[in-house]
Amino acid sequence: MQNPKQIIPDTIIMDLFESQVATDKEYQSHKIYSLLNSLIDFYNAVYVFGPDFITNGIVKGVLNIDKVVCASLSGTLDSMRVVLKEGRINDAYALMRKYNDGIIVVLYINIYIKQNCSIEKFIVDDMQQWVDNKRKLPSSEKMMKVIRNYKPLEDLEQLFDFDDLYLKIRRLANGNTHYNKLYYLWLNNNMIYNSNRIKELDVLYYYTLQLFIFHFAYMYSLNPHYMMSSDYVDALDLGFQPEEGSQYWVAGYVSNVFEKYILTRPEIAEYMRKHSGMNL
Repeated sequence: MQNPKQIIPDTIIMDLFESQVATDKEYQSHKIYSLLNSLIDFYNAVYVFGPDFITNGIVKGVLNIDKVVCASLSGTLDSMRVVLKEGRINDAYALMRKYNDGIIVVLYINIYIKQNCSIEKFIVDDMQQWVDNKRKLPSSEKMMKVIRNYKPLEDLEQLFDFDDLYLKIRRLANGNTHYNKLYYLWLNNNMIYNSNRIKELDVLYYYTLQLFIFHFAYMYSLNPHYMMSSDYVDALDLGFQPEEGSQYWVAGYVSNVFEKYILTRPEIAEYMRKHSGMNL
C-alpha cells in the first residue's frame, strides 16, 4: 500500500491546516489590536504607577483592590489579543465576558465597602472574607444591580445604556462562552474562510471599548484621587513646596486614554470633568 505522504505532497497537507488569518493584512492590522494595546498599557500603568491608597474595609491580604484587579484585567486583555491574532474569535468573546466580570467585581467591591464601612465598623466582613478566600461574591446580576442603584452616581448611571447595549454585550459574550449557536464554534476555526471575521472584529472593538468606558468612568468617579499625578506627592517627599494646583493634575496614562477613548462619549467626558474635581 502506498504511503499517504507519497500521494499527497507535504505542501498540500500543510496548506490544509494553515491559518487563514496569519497573512491577512486587513485582519492583522485591525484597530482592535491598537485598542487592546492601549488598554493593556493603561491597566499596567495603574498597577505600577497608580497611587497606593489603601482600600478601606480590608485590613489584610491586599493593599489596593483596584490595582490588583487592573493587573488581572491587563492579563485578560493580553490573552484576548493573543487568541485574536491566531484567529480564535470565539475564545476572544469568552475573554471579553471575563473582562466584563472583572469590571463588575471591582466596582461592586468599591461600592459595597463605601456603603458598609464606617469608623465604628472599619472592617467589612464580607469583603475581608472574600479576600481571605472564605466567601464568594454574589452573582454578576446582583452585583450589577448594586452598581446601578448606587445613589451618589445615579446621574452617571443614566448616561449608560445598561438595559440595551450592555445587555447585548453580556448576551453575546455568554452565547459564545456556552456555544449557544453552531456559528460560534466556526468562529474559533482559523483554517476555514470566514467572510464575517472583520465584522466580528468590529463588534469586539466596539464592545470592548464600551466596557472600558464603563470601567474608567465608574472607577474614577468612585475614587477621583486615583487619577492624580505623582507631582504633588513627589514634591512633598523631596521637601519642596508643591506647585499650586498640582494636587489636581492628572497622571499622563489617565489623560492619554481619556483623550483617546473617553472623549468618544462626550456626555461621559463632560460628567467626569464636572464632578471629579481634577484637571481632565
